[in-house]
Parts: sequence; C-alpha cells; structure tokens
Amino acid sequence: RYAIGEIVLVVIGILIALQINNWNEDYKNANKEKGYLINLQHDLTADTVRLNELKYRFELALKSKRNLLELFDLKNPPSDSLNILFDNQINFANDFVPNSSTFDELKNSNGLNLISNPQLRRQIVILYNSYNELILRTEVGAEKARTIMAYTNKVVNNILNITNDEMYTLMNDSFFKNEIRVNNIYNQFTSVGKAYQNCVETLNLIEKELQR
Repeated sequence: RYAIGEIVLVVIGILIALQINNWNEDYKNANKEKGYLINLQHDLTADTVRLNELKYRFELALKSKRNLLELFDLKNPPSDSLNILFDNQINFANDFVPNSSTFDELKNSNGLNLISNPQLRRQIVILYNSYNELILRTEVGAEKARTIMAYTNKVVNNILNITNDEMYTLMNDSFFKNEIRVNNIYNQFTSVGKAYQNCVETLNLIEKELQR
C-alpha cells in the first residue's frame, strides 16, 4: 500500500508539473500573440493611410479616363480640359508597398498558428493576398502608363507642356486611344478598394482581440 501510495503521489506530481508547464507555455504564447497583434496593428494603420490616398488618386484617374473617352467621340472637344484629364490618369504615384515586416515574421516563424482566433487568422491571409493582387495590378498599370508616355513622347515636343494641336493629334490617334481604353485603371481602382476594405476589417478584428 505504501508503494502504491508513493506511485500515485509521483504520478500526481508529474501531472501537476505538466499542467504548470502547459500554463507557462500558454502564457508565453498569449504574450507573443499580443505582441504580434500590436505590431500588426501599427503596420496596418499605416497601410490604411496609404491605401486611402491611393483610393482617391485612382478614383480621380478613373473619372478622368471616363471623361476623356467621352471626348474621343466629339469633333471639337474643349482643349482646356484635355491636358488635365490626360495628366490625372498618367502622372500619379500608383505604387503600393505594404508594411509587411510583422506578417513576414509571422510566416517565417510559423507565428500564424499563435493567432488564436481562426477568423482573424484567415482574415490576415486574405488581406495580404489582396495586397499581392493590388501590387500585381499596379505593376501592370505602371507598365501601361510607361507605354502611353513613351508613345506620347514621340508625338509631342514637350510632354510637360502639350499644346492643343498636339493633344488634338493624339485624340485622333487610334493607338493612343486604344492604350487609354485598356490602361488598367479600373482594375487598379477595384483592387485598391478591396485591399482597403480588407485592411479595415482586419484592424477591427485585431482591436477586438486586444480588448479581450
């Protein structure tokens, strides 16, 4: 009986030690998770500012494109607006570089598994997938813009000061018009809107987790 009692006590001691160890690991993981979420929150807050700026720029570019396409059908379009509409969809910063240091660390260290909320974990992946889509489409759009700019350079004397006659020449140029039609602005505008919405939703989920 004495021997059996000792065995029982040893087993209980081992179980208690294992439980304490599990509690310690859970505590450490919870702290790591909180640290990742705080850093991710900082990254995404900065991203929303940039994405919101891009939303405005792409919206303006898209409106200018639509207006310019309408002017293609006019025999005598108003010359004072042609340059502005052209510049609005060509000369704007459309690059997007997300703050991905925390996400990269999560991926490389298998830290995504530390995110206890499966909805948030899934949302983070969705967000950065939408970032990748946006980056790809802005690269395509930038290439289109470079093609248009290169062609315009061959037609005009000074691309920073296109004359009315030069702009009218471009308006009757089938290659120029077709390049404007397929310059990828709508796809970029759609992608930046999706990325912005995903970023906001992710931030909301992070905020809820940090308040728990």
